[in-house]
Amino acid sequence: MNQTAINYATALYELSIPGEAVDETDALFAQAPQLRQVLSSPVTSLKEKHAAIVRIFPPAMQNFLKELCDNQDADRIGEILEAYRGLCLEKNGILRAELRCAVQPTGEQLEQMTARLCRKYQKSDVRWTIRHDPSLIGGFVIRVGDVESDWSLKGRLKQLQQKLMWR
Repeated sequence: MNQTAINYATALYELSIPGEAVDETDALFAQAPQLRQVLSSPVTSLKEKHAAIVRIFPPAMQNFLKELCDNQDADRIGEILEAYRGLCLEKNGILRAELRCAVQPTGEQLEQMTARLCRKYQKSDVRWTIRHDPSLIGGFVIRVGDVESDWSLKGRLKQLQQKLMWR
């Protein structure tokens, strides 16, 4: 995620636009991917882009989307909305974490990992993205932001291999 998207997401958050309007905008872009192409196309005039925004999008989001078009950043809307969601979670004390695992964790295991991450990062809850990865052989890998904790068999074997090569 680049700094421009983060800056726009921060501005969107500070505008206090209702979450429903942001969700509706995201849904419109998901339903009609060509909208992003039209709004970011240099061939389409600003007047036409603004008219399309007024016709299609919720009123609370229109000025923000017009500003994106004016600055030729409409192609970044997906990245901006993703950064916005992350910012909302952060402001509400919720941590985003990715869990890659060979086997789906039990509810108890997930609760234990959640409790540990909440203590470590001083957050109230964790929003998990769980991905099944059979190449890990066993165990799991947790990623929070740029920090990755590898507790997989694949990772342990790799560490062992590196130690043996240095002897």
